[in-house]
Amino acid sequence: MTLTRRLAKPVLALVALAVLAASLSACAFYKEGSLQVTQPGGVGPVHVHFALCTEPSSEGCKPNEDEGQAQYLAIFAVPQGTVSPASFTAKPVGAGAPIVYSRNDQVAQAYDQAATEFANGIKEPSDEPFVWPPAGSEGVGYISSVFTEEKGATREWAADADFGLPLGVGGGSFGGPFTFEMASGWRPVSDSAPADRPVHCFNPFEGEPDEEQDAFCAPNEEEPKKLGTSDLKIGAPAATPVFVGGKATLAFPFDFASTVSPPPGFTLAATSTLAKAKLKLSSPSFFPGTLDPTTHRAPADAPSVTVSVPKNAKPGSYEVTIAATTAQGGTVSQVAKLKVTKPKLKLGGVKLNKAKGTATLAVKVPSAGTLTVAGKGVVKAKKRAKKAKKLKLTVKAKGKSKAQLEELGKAKVKAKLSFKPTSGIAVKKTKAITLFLRP
Repeated sequence: MTLTRRLAKPVLALVALAVLAASLSACAFYKEGSLQVTQPGGVGPVHVHFALCTEPSSEGCKPNEDEGQAQYLAIFAVPQGTVSPASFTAKPVGAGAPIVYSRNDQVAQAYDQAATEFANGIKEPSDEPFVWPPAGSEGVGYISSVFTEEKGATREWAADADFGLPLGVGGGSFGGPFTFEMASGWRPVSDSAPADRPVHCFNPFEGEPDEEQDAFCAPNEEEPKKLGTSDLKIGAPAATPVFVGGKATLAFPFDFASTVSPPPGFTLAATSTLAKAKLKLSSPSFFPGTLDPTTHRAPADAPSVTVSVPKNAKPGSYEVTIAATTAQGGTVSQVAKLKVTKPKLKLGGVKLNKAKGTATLAVKVPSAGTLTVAGKGVVKAKKRAKKAKKLKLTVKAKGKSKAQLEELGKAKVKAKLSFKPTSGIAVKKTKAITLFLRP
């Protein structure tokens, strides 16, 4: 409800606000009924649109009665934690110059103080204290650059600004609704009233206004806008290692909330900075499950992207991006890191068994996979690992190498090692070993 409708003495409030409104015969003031609050993408920022007008009335914009220089104020009440823009511009509809507004916390504080003091000054003792901004909201103030008013000119401006949704309960998605309320103000600028002076909103209970120092601020006599919104937050999985030629699956946690019925669905797409990588989504779309009636949040979900790394890929760090897009064009995306490496074998010591003419070779493998030893004159042997660990292989001679070992008591062999990870290309190494046989 508007300020006057919340008060116990609406007639007195209307009279007092009329005093303020009479002072607001400025060049650019809010045009009644122009406020629109939408979420055009179906997800993402809330878009606010409103119009400013010279001498606004029920009949439209009338010629401006003032001249000289001035600044304009805009005060918004938005949900706590909203990401408000640093500035916005009211663009002329037709002729005229634009009006640029910049964020100014002092404007919000000045309006908060004046509105609260004014409202509580006309309430009855039994009424609850008036609070601005409303519970669950925060005030955001803006002040314009110096603007030169044109006496006799009829002007209109269109103002547009985007507000990022705040965090929801527990830092998750924001279920809405998004409530928006606004007030407007004006103050003159002159040599004795510079543009960088403190902002003070005139309160009728303080006496006569100081026309050179005070700002004239008043709420819009309209109901606050309450917009159902949807919010999707996508979490980033931890950096994922993968071998050249291998596959990796990256799960992206989806956190969705909405007060829109029905909530939007999303088309999913995946891209990567890794050239020629093949990407496969677990599903081409995302449709939220049943929303919790209290938090408005959907059950947790985690669509995934499986990346097939080319066999000729260069080791390095790459990005994998998942994007979720609504039918209205709103897009939410998240980036994950993919670390591509080549598997490496770390050879340890060789332990000889001279009684048997064999050797035990220690090899540290980088992941799950199969380690094989073979080569000319070497008996083929293999071992499997379920994770990165140290394996031990026995090297035995065969053929001519075995005969030489039995005849001379020693033989040189080249043990060819090959490790094939569960996912990725094989890596190979050769180790020269001299076997001894001492019966």
